[in-house]
Amino acid sequence: MGATPPPERSLRPDETARIFYSRFLGWLMLAIIVAYAGLQMPLPWRVMTVLAALIGVVGGVVLFVQCIRRKLPALVLIGAVLVTLSCGLFLTAAGVQTIFWEASATFDECMRAALTQRSVNHCSSQYQDDIFSSLTGAPAP
Repeated sequence: MGATPPPERSLRPDETARIFYSRFLGWLMLAIIVAYAGLQMPLPWRVMTVLAALIGVVGGVVLFVQCIRRKLPALVLIGAVLVTLSCGLFLTAAGVQTIFWEASATFDECMRAALTQRSVNHCSSQYQDDIFSSLTGAPAP
């Protein structure tokens, strides 16, 4: 005499994949946010940008391949491309700063102490000279 439970709605496999990869895209958007926030942090914390951006690039490429294979919606494909490009840009910027760690640390300290436009310009030119000397091994002209 009890009420029968409503029949469970089963999702088709293609609909399940679409939902999964849409959520996956949401996690990749979080990787973009973390990578951007990491670029705004002081230098030791900026390494987090490299990790988040690397995860974003790899995840974006995986999502792009799955979009092509499974014929997912166009917005997921566009999202995969934008995530890959954005995280690639953040990875490049943070990677260069990590490679030139000493010059970047000196630049950050100089910018924290800079009060005038002249001192900011001095910090920028000193940063360029430090990077040039790191690349060539000789002091900048």
